Amino acid sequence: MSASGLDWRGVLADLRAHLLPVEGEAGREVRGSLRWLEAEMRSRGANGSSVRNIVYRDVGTPADKAALRAILEGLAREAGRPLGPVQAPPPPLPDELELLGRAKKRAYKQFLAGVRAGRAPRLIVTGRAGAGKTILLDHLERALRGLEAGPVVRLNLRGDVTAGGPLPLPPSGTSFSARAQAQSDAARAVLPPPPGVLLARVTADLSFAGEPPRGLGGSPLSPAAWAAEHLLRRAPPGVAVLLALEDAAGLPDGTAEVIELRPPTPAEARAYLMARLGIPRERAEGLVRETGRHLDRLALLAGPGTGETAPDRLLADPDVRRLAAALAALEVGAGETVPGSVLSAALGVAVAAVPPHARALMGEGEAGWAPLSPLRAALGHVPAREVEEARRRVADASPVPDLARFRLTALAALGDWATLAGHLAAAPDDARHLPPLWPRVRAEARGETRETLARAVAAHHAGRGEYDEPHARDALFTLLESPNPAVRGWARAKLAESSVDAGNFGAATAQLAHPDLEGVLADAPDPWTTAAGADALLVRAALARWRGDLEAATRAVSDPRTAHGGARAHLWRGLIAKDAGRWDEALRHLHLVPGTSPLLSARARYQEGDLRLRLGQPAAALEALQGAAARLEAAGGTPEERARALARAGTALRRLGHPGEGWARLQEALALLPNGSGGGGRGDAVLRARLLSEGVPVLLALGRPDAALADAARALSLLARPGPRRPEAEYRLRRTAYRVALAYLTRGVGLPYLQPFAGPRRDHPDLAHARALLDAGLAGADGTSDREQVLTFDMRLSRALADPDPRAALEHADRALAMTDHPYAEAQARAIRAEALLRGGQNEAALAEINRAHALVRRVQLGLPGTHAPDPGLTAQLLALEARATVLDGEKTLAWLRDALRDPALAPFRPGVWREAGRALEHGHPRPGAVLRALHPGWEPGYLRVRDALALLETGPEG
Repeated sequence: MSASGLDWRGVLADLRAHLLPVEGEAGREVRGSLRWLEAEMRSRGANGSSVRNIVYRDVGTPADKAALRAILEGLAREAGRPLGPVQAPPPPLPDELELLGRAKKRAYKQFLAGVRAGRAPRLIVTGRAGAGKTILLDHLERALRGLEAGPVVRLNLRGDVTAGGPLPLPPSGTSFSARAQAQSDAARAVLPPPPGVLLARVTADLSFAGEPPRGLGGSPLSPAAWAAEHLLRRAPPGVAVLLALEDAAGLPDGTAEVIELRPPTPAEARAYLMARLGIPRERAEGLVRETGRHLDRLALLAGPGTGETAPDRLLADPDVRRLAAALAALEVGAGETVPGSVLSAALGVAVAAVPPHARALMGEGEAGWAPLSPLRAALGHVPAREVEEARRRVADASPVPDLARFRLTALAALGDWATLAGHLAAAPDDARHLPPLWPRVRAEARGETRETLARAVAAHHAGRGEYDEPHARDALFTLLESPNPAVRGWARAKLAESSVDAGNFGAATAQLAHPDLEGVLADAPDPWTTAAGADALLVRAALARWRGDLEAATRAVSDPRTAHGGARAHLWRGLIAKDAGRWDEALRHLHLVPGTSPLLSARARYQEGDLRLRLGQPAAALEALQGAAARLEAAGGTPEERARALARAGTALRRLGHPGEGWARLQEALALLPNGSGGGGRGDAVLRARLLSEGVPVLLALGRPDAALADAARALSLLARPGPRRPEAEYRLRRTAYRVALAYLTRGVGLPYLQPFAGPRRDHPDLAHARALLDAGLAGADGTSDREQVLTFDMRLSRALADPDPRAALEHADRALAMTDHPYAEAQARAIRAEALLRGGQNEAALAEINRAHALVRRVQLGLPGTHAPDPGLTAQLLALEARATVLDGEKTLAWLRDALRDPALAPFRPGVWREAGRALEHGHPRPGAVLRALHPGWEPGYLRVRDALALLETGPEG
């Protein structure tokens, strides 16, 4: 018979012999088997892993044993062999006491019974650290509060108990007797009135404001003797007292009954962990060795996440307290994880060196460590001095990944503003972690240091285009309040920059003319003036660029004083050189933006991608644009910037012949923006419209003109209410109107907008509407800026494709050709010119244009230092045009075309090229069927026309 009063194994054997088999249970767990019992336990909310420990070792919690007995009683009734009446068991002891040691159980039962009986028991328990004193007090306190036994006072007298501790020490005077009296008065003040209970834990290092415990005469006493005198003997009648002493030295004889507590035996500790954690014996033995049979540690190891562990109990463990101090210093938010390297810096040791019982209070994931709820609840109870020590460790730690944010937070909490400013001077990009700290900076930092940190906050938000962010505005206005005119000048330059960003160029011009900026561009050694001068020059360049005055913009960014702008200056020089058509110079400056400035280098990659798209290198453009999107995400770029990069990557994919992937990128981009029509933030309506508009050609390439028109209509609606970004909205309106015309052109021609794309031979209402829209756009195209010129060029090419009259088409192609300023644009114009010539029957002239275009494509391939893959769409168009021009050569032309199309980059365009070749073969060769049979001897005329049969035979049924 087991200690539980039940022979578990005998009962199971008897029941299994008498349980009837159940129809249909073949292949399932037999009812009454151990695995069946485990499943039943779990279904009732009990610990299924405890079944084997209970059955074979009688080891388990009372709750688990009661659940198992209930299951067995049900089986016994079914078998007709009831287990018999069971006496009501006494209230179960807490698991930790039931499983760990007779002395603790005796102390618990004895003290609780005395209080329950209305007596006022006095009891002393002793034992070294880890013997279980705190656990005993925890469970007694919980049980006593349930009894309504009067007020229960819990004291934890450890170390100096007056420095923010539990005893309010009154003024003590200078004599030993006065100090002793003060200690006595402090003790009397915390004793509960009768009837009540005092539970006090006293450690061997007890002191009072640096003084040892003293008797009433002033002589020093041991902590045990002081507690016996002031807390036990002097407690009022009717007050129950339990003292838990770490060291009984000096304890007077006969004070009260003393029960010595010992750490659990290895067997007790092992059984406890097996029952609580449901782990095998070997694992339990390993944990027992690691914890040293320290009961507090065993309890913490077995119980994290239960919500039952009080902060004081957790922090009584020095390893847990050090861990809690580190986490409190790092100011870990709810649901936030801390990288292991950062937590190690706060601890001063590797996380792996933290004992298992303390690590068990944290959850570990791929991103790092996070405190579980019991430890999180204790963070606010860590002594301030220990948190400050952990913060200093973080502030002084060697750099490791992800440390910067926590270092800035620690320095701010320490109020070490000078060191914080010095850190940002050495690592400016770490300013991205500063804005959340700005309220504390503004309230506590002073003088030049506060201005330096305000500048870092404002510059960070300015770099992200977040000029209206509250912290940015507050930091700028803090600088405008400065008595230093150079500081105010820098803030004015940033306000001018914000006006440029919002498209409010009049306000930007007015800011540059403000008296605070007088003399900013004069040579001066003041760092604020130098920085303000550089920013003001860059604002001037932006204003000139927007006006289309690229000479003035170039002069501004070429001023040597812009060198102070560093990476920003290189980015602006690259932008303006790009607009001015100085491609090599543009790339050189864009590549000079260092990766140590993540946001600026991401923007440089974006501009490089945009430039390579324009110059006919879509594969290199895609690489740059996807790199920009990845860098923006890693560097914390705004969703709007990431959306722009993804949208342009979608355009690059369309140009490479992958409109489906391009559409997916555009959906990713749109998902990054706030929902709705753009009222959610600065410039949102314009940006959403821009992305919807950029998706129109992608939808047309997918053969969805109606969906393209719907998205264009949504974009136009958004652009009708652009907010402060009116100049930008006006350009986007013209670009979107052009894309509406493109949609009607595509629907009128009846082909996807994917190369090769041929002009019509007969008119259509959609084509007429496209021409009307394009003519209106060209009539209003008087802008001189680079992007307006690009828009006009695109409209000329599309206007040529929309006209069924070859002569009119040729005229528009010629006007586009006159605008070209680089090989790719010239190749595009010559291809459209060749297409118009072919429709006009001028094959030889067309072939000459095609040959010139091929030569230009080779120049594109070798341009912008290095060798780059050419635009496969333009190559496919030229191949289709050449096939049309030489179709009279029959199978010779088609055999040549087959070889030319072997390039894998041309795979998405092959169906279109063969479609055009088939059309030319039908219309331009006297014996198309014979040519097709010569190329494919097995082909016989049937249901399909020659043009369709050729495309299927060359590309397969899937196209």
